[in-house]
Amino acid sequence: MSLNDENGLRRRSFLIGSGAVLTTSVFGASAAQASPPGFPDDYDGSDLWLRYEPVADPGLLARYRTTLGAIVVENADRTKVHRHTANLSMAPGATEHLVESTLAAARDELVRGLRGLLGRSVPVRDGFPDRAVVVGTPDSSPLVRRLVPARDLAPLGSDGYLIRSLCRDGHRSIVIAGNTDVAALYGTFAFLRRLQAEQPLTDLKLSSVPRINHRYLNYWETERLYAGNNPAGTGGLNGENGAIFDFTATGASTALNLPVILDRYLVAARAMASVGINGITINNVNANSFYLTPAAIEQEAALADALRPYGIRLAVSINYAAPTDARFAPDTLTREQLDPYSAQFRDWWTRRARQLQAAIPDFLGFTVKANSEGQPGPQDLGYDHGDGANGIAAAVAPLGMRIFWRTFVYNADVDADRLKRAYLEFGPIDAERQPDGTTGRFAKNVFLQTKNGPLDYQAREPANPLFGRLAHTNQAIELQVTQEYTGQNTMLCYLGPLWEEVLKSDTFATGPDGRLLPHRLVGHVVDGTAQGHPDSAIVGVANFGNTDDLTGHHFAQANLYAFGRLAWDWTLDARGIAEDWVRLTWGNRDLAVRTIVAMMMGSREALAAYQTPLGVAHQFRSSDHYGPNPAERLARDDWSPVYYNKADTAGLGYDRSPTGSGFTAQYFPVLAARYADIDTTPENLLMWFHHVPWDRRMRSGRIFWDELVLRYQTGVQYVSWMRRAWDALEPHVDARRFAEVKAKLAAHEADAGTWRDTCVGYWQQFSGRAIPTDGPLSIKLVVGGRTIGGFDAGAAASTVPLTAGTPPTITRVIPADPAVRCEILSQAGGVPGRAVVRVTGKSFFGPLLKDYVFEFTR
Repeated sequence: MSLNDENGLRRRSFLIGSGAVLTTSVFGASAAQASPPGFPDDYDGSDLWLRYEPVADPGLLARYRTTLGAIVVENADRTKVHRHTANLSMAPGATEHLVESTLAAARDELVRGLRGLLGRSVPVRDGFPDRAVVVGTPDSSPLVRRLVPARDLAPLGSDGYLIRSLCRDGHRSIVIAGNTDVAALYGTFAFLRRLQAEQPLTDLKLSSVPRINHRYLNYWETERLYAGNNPAGTGGLNGENGAIFDFTATGASTALNLPVILDRYLVAARAMASVGINGITINNVNANSFYLTPAAIEQEAALADALRPYGIRLAVSINYAAPTDARFAPDTLTREQLDPYSAQFRDWWTRRARQLQAAIPDFLGFTVKANSEGQPGPQDLGYDHGDGANGIAAAVAPLGMRIFWRTFVYNADVDADRLKRAYLEFGPIDAERQPDGTTGRFAKNVFLQTKNGPLDYQAREPANPLFGRLAHTNQAIELQVTQEYTGQNTMLCYLGPLWEEVLKSDTFATGPDGRLLPHRLVGHVVDGTAQGHPDSAIVGVANFGNTDDLTGHHFAQANLYAFGRLAWDWTLDARGIAEDWVRLTWGNRDLAVRTIVAMMMGSREALAAYQTPLGVAHQFRSSDHYGPNPAERLARDDWSPVYYNKADTAGLGYDRSPTGSGFTAQYFPVLAARYADIDTTPENLLMWFHHVPWDRRMRSGRIFWDELVLRYQTGVQYVSWMRRAWDALEPHVDARRFAEVKAKLAAHEADAGTWRDTCVGYWQQFSGRAIPTDGPLSIKLVVGGRTIGGFDAGAAASTVPLTAGTPPTITRVIPADPAVRCEILSQAGGVPGRAVVRVTGKSFFGPLLKDYVFEFTR
């Protein structure tokens, strides 16, 4: 049983379902009822989920203190990691500290964690004292060799760990062990996570092994950065650019450039290690070749030295045409020499890789974005992606490095439908027969790095058809942790459900005999079990920055956490991960946990509802990919919202069926048939594959136009509920973080309303239909004995005309759904006057709230 599985046994006892409505006590919590927050009121979120506040339950605290009397990490300082930078040091005033070994990192984390959680120091001891936590490997620790049979460690591989309660020689102990130092570190973090979540420590017999080998972040230091140190989240203060790592800061921050190590680097390293992330590409895929220069390599080596004890290795994004960059003169090539088969090209990349490896012995390799969005690549010289990837892969293979070649390509000359282009370029290379009788031309040290969906990080996409189709090539899935299209640093959007949805999507992949594979979910393709690939990788586009909370939104931390947990084990459930994160980040008070988990679990579905419901995609304004602009038409057709919505008087959506672009044929036969037929296509993907008539009857019984408008409305109503639910948590949440999230939610609600109003207004120009008034929160009023209805749930206010002499008193509110709760918040004092009625109900994805404002006039 995994740690997450065991936590799930407890959480199911009190968590509400995703469709339930929280009781009114959530909105009526008072300071007198609240237990005091466990976090300081000025806490800024800078420790992420590693704050280690004291255990609040007195009984549990006493049991923990009784159980945990000493820390034993034998030979913690014996095996030092490589350190290239002789004068590596922390910045002046730092509170974090450098360590020289992975076991020292584990020991120090235990010291820090137990001191915080238990409210007192737990000594580091030698020998085998009673009530000890013993951490180590068979190589490092004679105690581990004695206490844990070799047969129990064998299945754990290089990263897996076990945690056991033992009683030997009259001594009670807890042993955290793995086959490697980094595995012991992972187990240490998992053990501390258990204490933070206030789980029992009796009879522990836990083990966990990652399903995916390479669990990396792609860090984009110049784009999609929403966690910088200015209000826009993109940097600009004190000479920094907003990125987490300082390479070229100026002004007041010049002295803080690498090789100086800042606290936030080590907090990030500890956080990554705590969820098993083991690599990071440190620069944007639209690569600046600065990172290959000797000066930058020395800075990167210092960063690698600081991160190495935590099991985190570095990689760099490269520009295919870097050999032509004058910064490398006289060691430069001409454009014509970028031939991927030429000795000059391959030797140039071998030289660069050797320079990196000399300073960073465990350097991972390169990430490449080629022939996409203006980036150079092999096609500039008449070659294809297989030629280009293999050319660089051959250059670095003798050094043990890998190439991650992104499949995010959409050359308009390939096909009119952007979604078809990647498979048309990469599929034939994967299927190509080789002279030795094998299939597939990509080299063994090449990973094709593929986004989860066929377009571009939308709130909902069908799984990318490349998963399973590229049967003969290593393939990594790429998920976007930073929220380019999902609210950036303003909107609360927990992405765990999105990733769970895609990883557990059935590809219906078949084998050479045409039969369905026994293991064929997207996750099986990624971890290699579907098609027998021994190597595996998952990549997250990271959301670290230099803002106090490191991610730009306190709830954006949850997405980094969820990525790491799913990268380790993609079969985990997003709800369980959310509860874990809430307990670690906000504390264990049940009301707060219930409310925050409920807020998170519907947030992605709500965002899809008010931005791109029922499968309409990419309706973002081009300037920032944040706000709506469904009418925008750009110079490049496939960047234009109108290209994707195809709005006309007949309907809405892109026809990709066999009678349209034919994109559905790229899926395996079962899915191809399902998506080809509008009647069998899931409604939440309807406009991905079909141009849907405005009057099509939906499963709800409503016509498509009405269903579409009500989706927009319910998305906003969920955000309204989130905002009020958060307000009710003020007595239970530390002051600074409460206020910062409150401000974000206010902006979130306003911007969600803008999405609804902009899109519905634009679609109405084509549908020519009235706004429906029969949504889940629809109501009628009884005023002066007269029943009045037909209110637009998306309107900011509704005017109610009264005849002379009619008092403006609402005597009754009649909901369309009897399960809905109505509350008159205020009555009008006269005419003209204003009344407010709050209506709360539920949708399939969570609670809804609408405050109707009624303006009474004569």
